[in-house]
Amino acid sequence: MTITRTAPVTSIAARAALIAIDDMVPCFQPVVSLQSDAVVGIEALARWPTVEGVDPAEVFALARIRGVVADIDFACRTAAVKEARSANLTDGLALYLNYEPSGITDRARTEAHLDALECEGDVVLEITERGLDGDQEHLRSMVDSARRRGFSIALDDVGSNPGTLTALTFVEPDIVKLDASILRRPYSFRSARVMSAVRRYVASSGAVILAEGIESERDRARAIRLGATLGQGWLFGAASTGADVRTRFS
Repeated sequence: MTITRTAPVTSIAARAALIAIDDMVPCFQPVVSLQSDAVVGIEALARWPTVEGVDPAEVFALARIRGVVADIDFACRTAAVKEARSANLTDGLALYLNYEPSGITDRARTEAHLDALECEGDVVLEITERGLDGDQEHLRSMVDSARRRGFSIALDDVGSNPGTLTALTFVEPDIVKLDASILRRPYSFRSARVMSAVRRYVASSGAVILAEGIESERDRARAIRLGATLGQGWLFGAASTGADVRTRFS
């Protein structure tokens, strides 16, 4: 789950976090079955507890400006895998790992990174909504390589921008993650247009819908009406450290 920003990055905190990449701490948010409340997965999210007021979306936006998004992206996934393994979080749970499309430029490095993830069990590579207007060939190549290794593919924040709807046709995700704005305003013209495209894709592909931003039972009911079978949000728990997640669900 990500936050899209359109304003220029000026945050001093984002600059500090980009420098202090080694201080990044992976946190994990549960992915839940909306029918049973069973936790079926965890999404890894980057957090910088040593940098006050930092917005992770700004860190990645700044990384793209400076041309180091691949370095930050790889570092975050590597740290997330290490922490998930250390906290024994992957036993029976899918591990959702964000993947920045603009960081998929070096094919050899990408292949090596996918090789390293192959031993991690049930992995879902979550393509973020940022940078989808870039090199589709590189993105499609990464998706194909990931699928050959048995990974599932999710497309994040679908409906947050027009590019996410276009990406349905060439990313062909197994999991469509609805942007939280669709849940907040399900009857708007924009939401209706997004859901029309999503339903057509799901009907033709067999993909499942995951609703983000579920904060109440009303949100859950609304997500189910939209066709979601999976959900994330404050109703099921905020992102927390690996040790906290293990304690919560053990």
